[in-house]
Amino acid sequence: MKKIFLVDDEIVVREGIRTCIDWTSEGFIYCGDAPDGEIALPLIKKHQPDIVITDIKMPFMDGLEISRILREKMPSIKIIILSGHDEFEYAREALRIQIYEYCLKPISSRELLQILNKIAKEIDEEERERKSVDELKKQALNNVTLARDKFLKELCEGYYSTTTAIREASKLGIDLISNHYAVLIIEEFNENNERMDLLKPLSFISFQRTSQETVFIFRGESRNQLEGAFQDLRDYLGKSYNFGIGKIKHRVQEISQSFSEAYDEKYYSISYEELSPMHTLTAKELNHIFNRKDLENFLKFGNLDEIKIFCINYSSFLKEKTKQTSFMYYYFLMQVTTTTIEFVDKLDNKNEAIFNKIKKLEIKSTSIRDYNQVIEYMSVILKIIIQHRIDTNSKNYPIIQKAKDYIQEHYNNPELSLQTLSNVVNISPSYFSHLFSQETGQTLKEYITNIRIERAKELLVTTNEKTYEIALKVGYNDSHYFCNTFKKITGMTTKKYKSEGQTKMY
Repeated sequence: MKKIFLVDDEIVVREGIRTCIDWTSEGFIYCGDAPDGEIALPLIKKHQPDIVITDIKMPFMDGLEISRILREKMPSIKIIILSGHDEFEYAREALRIQIYEYCLKPISSRELLQILNKIAKEIDEEERERKSVDELKKQALNNVTLARDKFLKELCEGYYSTTTAIREASKLGIDLISNHYAVLIIEEFNENNERMDLLKPLSFISFQRTSQETVFIFRGESRNQLEGAFQDLRDYLGKSYNFGIGKIKHRVQEISQSFSEAYDEKYYSISYEELSPMHTLTAKELNHIFNRKDLENFLKFGNLDEIKIFCINYSSFLKEKTKQTSFMYYYFLMQVTTTTIEFVDKLDNKNEAIFNKIKKLEIKSTSIRDYNQVIEYMSVILKIIIQHRIDTNSKNYPIIQKAKDYIQEHYNNPELSLQTLSNVVNISPSYFSHLFSQETGQTLKEYITNIRIERAKELLVTTNEKTYEIALKVGYNDSHYFCNTFKKITGMTTKKYKSEGQTKMY
């Protein structure tokens, strides 16, 4: 309900307006009145009314004076002036002050209520618009923050070339160019700590990588500047925080190396009891668990049917220990992911589809809690990379990849066919069909169907669209045929799949 405050030097007018309207039943609160503007101001400040009704001619402080003050101090208040003077000068001044209504006395309770209801609706509409604008601003700010943090996270994990990194940073308003860089990772960082003034002289970009980790990318004009600052930081942080500082680099693309080094240092600073309460970790064991050379060699020369055995052997250290923390699993998988990203970048740095697959997997790595999930994660990511390596080395790769790209863009077209795709890649239908099966291990129909069903699964659990609508969106004109195909592939009806909200991790 909107609050009303009345200012009038005539007690008869004040009592009349106060008592002639049943304010509560009309949807208003009569919060007070005063005989002049001077007395009214502190009361208005106290009660914070939505609407002020004021006489124009009063002693000490008249209606126009109080209106000027309210316009400046409390601009959201709507002001109604009651005047016994039908004079142009008063009306013109009221207009200049942006008074909402200028009414001549006497005014009936019915007329006053009409005006008040009109103002109340306008206040509600303004409030809705304000909330809408605030929400849009909040969403826009949130989107910018998310985009910024996503970029910085990917920069630290080596997703960008120097040129791409600088271009993307510029779009987000980030000044990335500097002579030297180094990365600091702090766990459970308290930015309000008074000793954090150690960071103030330094130029840095920071972001929250996880709920517990804050990452700082420092920029410096000289190596000596950063080295001196880091020495002071180490002396202080070592007493209160689990942290790591990477080596100083002089190229944008080396930021990811400094990040990796910071993570290594942070890891080694954790007590052995925290990592593995039942065992002491030796230097040899720690070096073995993160032996990138073995992984890099497998990425270069390994076969698909060797993946499971390699994953078990490579991660055997984790299983041998009686107990491991989820942090150990996460750190191990981060090393695996970073190594695969670097391998793909060297192999085919323009393949966004592969990078996107890795990114989706990486997000899920934070929820891994047991050894079997570690093996599953490694197996999936290695299968993606090795299959991509095999495809890339095939002389038919450009043809097959062109067809796959076309399918990804047009799977929702019911007319998508062998003939269509053979025209796209400019070879005969029979030869293309044979080539596709030979290179992918699937028939063209199986491949298209799997793409469509995977998309349908996403729509079933993320939207409220009806089955026939989803069928149309993934390329099926016949919803009955779609439902039969879906059940054949997933083993479930669309209704059951949707109700269970099944979302497989991999």
